[in-house]
Amino acid sequence: MTGWEKVGALTALYAVGMLWANYAMLRRVKGAVAERAAWTAADFDAVFAGADPRVAPAVRAALAPWYGEGVVPQPEDTLKRFLKMARGDVEDVANAAAAALALPDDSLVPDLPDVAALVRYLDGRVGASGVFENSWKSEF
Repeated sequence: MTGWEKVGALTALYAVGMLWANYAMLRRVKGAVAERAAWTAADFDAVFAGADPRVAPAVRAALAPWYGEGVVPQPEDTLKRFLKMARGDVEDVANAAAAALALPDDSLVPDLPDVAALVRYLDGRVGASGVFENSWKSEF
């Protein structure tokens, strides 16, 4: 093989590899979209049925810009890895949801790993502040 033939063969191999990788990624994305299409806001709220009934909708509303139109968060979605949120973004989302619940801003938001932890944190703040009746404190 001459030098140009090797370059052509390697370029063709690279192109086939890129096409395969894009096809595999597209299949995974379509599968994830189909899986999340069955998850509704009612399902999300039902997971946190023991919490104050206003907390889950407030969290969904605060996270809506991070998910896009019509996509509902799942409790196990990680904030830093799945949503690619920085620490400041997590604090902003927590404080936005707290504002929707008529709670004061908290300058010391703990490290919240996932959406479920965010709901538990806000439910604890609602119960501690006495803003709403019938608060429930427990692990989900």
